[in-house]
Amino acid sequence: MRRAFPGGGRATLGLIAPLESFTGDVPTMTGHLARARAAEEAGFASLWLRDVPLLVPGQGDGGQLFDPWVYLGALATATRRITLGTASTVLPLRHPVHVAKAAASVDLLSGGRMLLGLAVGDRPGEVPAFGPAAADPAGRLAESWAYLRHLTGDAVTAGHSSPLGELAPGIGMVPGPTFGRLPLLMTGRGGRPIEWIAEHADGWLYSALPPEIQRANTARWRRLTGEPGSPGFKPYAQAGYLVLDENPRAAPRPLAQGWSMGREPLLDLFKAYEAGGVDQLMLNLRLNSRPAEDVVAELADHLLPHFPTPDRPPAHLHI
Repeated sequence: MRRAFPGGGRATLGLIAPLESFTGDVPTMTGHLARARAAEEAGFASLWLRDVPLLVPGQGDGGQLFDPWVYLGALATATRRITLGTASTVLPLRHPVHVAKAAASVDLLSGGRMLLGLAVGDRPGEVPAFGPAAADPAGRLAESWAYLRHLTGDAVTAGHSSPLGELAPGIGMVPGPTFGRLPLLMTGRGGRPIEWIAEHADGWLYSALPPEIQRANTARWRRLTGEPGSPGFKPYAQAGYLVLDENPRAAPRPLAQGWSMGREPLLDLFKAYEAGGVDQLMLNLRLNSRPAEDVVAELADHLLPHFPTPDRPPAHLHI
């Protein structure tokens, strides 16, 4: 958690899989593990995976193609330092016991590098395929969150009762999280008020906003949680598409849910986000016309020095 979100008013840079530029709905995933290792060696703080069970026409792409939990297992053994996370697991479409087991397993296999981002989902075309249990995503998210928190918290011996299942006292889950409690991060609002998110989540992942709107959003979050360095501090991250122009001075151009410009104005923009309280900028590179590895290299050379990831010894992989 601290490597991805060091606090102290310092932002880091993360990447959203797939680390590939592509058109259409489905990436090739060619050389995907090598690209993840290259991102790690370059110094990016985290690599985030999306949860896209089905390809629904007109509702976006197929994510990183692979099931996130299977892919996280591969990444856990292919990398040693970079934080691994979901952004996000669509919690209403999965039973919390299965999510807890998978997340704790990845956390242990990776040496404690797992962050669990959770969302209500934004693809209504998927929901009917999962039957009546997923018909009320916002309500199910709250129930699943409580169940998941119980299973991945410090103690799981008291039992838990919910419409999703009955966990008798004394029944727990193995393995437990590496550091006692697995961080749960909300993506978007999940149909919940910000006060609920501030109380129940360990951090907030939000979509790209203009700096002045983001600053107001972050200020409200800090009032409800705490400033960096305070006991109540909870990180705030912002995710978006990035199209990096080959001309380093290229002026910003409109891009829905993201940013399109050269690296010099991008540095100024990201520094404004940092000053406004953003703890990590999570970048999806799929819309670039040039190879994503070229974009990663340019970011590593020219932006990462301004947003360094705290040093961390290689994780001891539990394999």
